[in-house]
Amino acid sequence: MPLAPILDIADLTHRRAAAEATADGAALFYAFGNFCALAALPGLESMRAMNRLKGRPLDQVGSVTTTPEKAASVFDWGNLPGLSRRLVTAVMSDLHALGPIGFRGPAADQIPDHLTQLDGDTRTVQLISPGDRCPSNALVQDILEHSGEEILYITSANRSGDGSAAHCEMAEIQRDFGREDNVVLIGHRNEARNRRAYPVHRPCSTSIVAFHRGVLTLERHGSLHVSEIRNVALRRGLALAIGDEAHDRVPVRRPRPALARRRRVHRGAAELAR
Repeated sequence: MPLAPILDIADLTHRRAAAEATADGAALFYAFGNFCALAALPGLESMRAMNRLKGRPLDQVGSVTTTPEKAASVFDWGNLPGLSRRLVTAVMSDLHALGPIGFRGPAADQIPDHLTQLDGDTRTVQLISPGDRCPSNALVQDILEHSGEEILYITSANRSGDGSAAHCEMAEIQRDFGREDNVVLIGHRNEARNRRAYPVHRPCSTSIVAFHRGVLTLERHGSLHVSEIRNVALRRGLALAIGDEAHDRVPVRRPRPALARRRRVHRGAAELAR
């Protein structure tokens, strides 16, 4: 079976083809801020299919993504102890402006249970965003319009447990997943140049800020350094607590040099149908 082509996220025809395929149930490996992510439709069977593809337990809980305009809608703002919606959404907006970031908060009623986690008695959802400037926002908007959904399932673009793929190199993702059935790959023609557009972010999983416990809490120290997040919080008059799992920063998976040289963006969206 030939490798799935790597489409060009800057090409409107390629984006349209990727959006239609994803809305029809394909696994979408795509450029996401300064690295790559895997997204799919938000249904339970779709999540299980992605977990199977990654080698995870089938019912491992997923995160969600959506467009910046819909980001606030995934949270239940009536269940926000100790913090004001105005301040939290201001912090979210400031961090979205910087680039990739994640948030965890009380889940809105429309978020399905398989995309939520209980923290004590609070049903929470984890939102992962590429930031305001990423062209993947237009791609996600197209998918939502084609599918009639408000959110997508999202997870890391690698096999679980073996460190196989670098989050930021589509060529490695192509090698690891390109012969799987029903997958779409779409990335930047020049990934290195794109990464330089995010000087304060590492090319790895996002940092995650939680706000459902009455205080802003860094739950994962990922691509954006804690000092940048703390500065944003302080400008809004808020403190930032450090969670137990956030003292060590997420490592960057380094690409395999031989593969990086083979990366190729395909010009023909028609190849997607092969």
